[in-house]
Amino acid sequence: MARAFTSLTGRWLGRYEYDAGPGPVPFEADLIEDTGFLNGETTEGNTFRPELDGTLHAVITGNHSNGSVHFTKTYLGFEADDHPIYSGRANANLTRVEGRWFFPSQPGWAGRFVMMRKPGAAAERKAGDKAEMELSDTRRS
Repeated sequence: MARAFTSLTGRWLGRYEYDAGPGPVPFEADLIEDTGFLNGETTEGNTFRPELDGTLHAVITGNHSNGSVHFTKTYLGFEADDHPIYSGRANANLTRVEGRWFFPSQPGWAGRFVMMRKPGAAAERKAGDKAEMELSDTRRS
């Protein structure tokens, strides 16, 4: 049985696709959810801004409520109106989110997205937490 999570906090692997245009674009996201508010960062290959480096970085801000997920992905180094908006649904276990995205200033630049929790990320985090606790214990000794 899949582990049920209580928030969207964690590492995610995803991809977005254009309704018309290039194939899927993979991305990674680190999300933090605090009382329904989402913050995080994404990294992806640059497929649409040739004047910028090969990797694009963005900051995510948004919200999650009753499985409904909405966020803006603010690309670092882009103009103020060039930030795509994502709207989707999380599954009951909070291990998958899928929906649609669009650029408000670019009619026709829209499509689908999906993201899933990164395999092993929860175990990596748990191991890191355990190591930190053990380190704290040895400092107290």
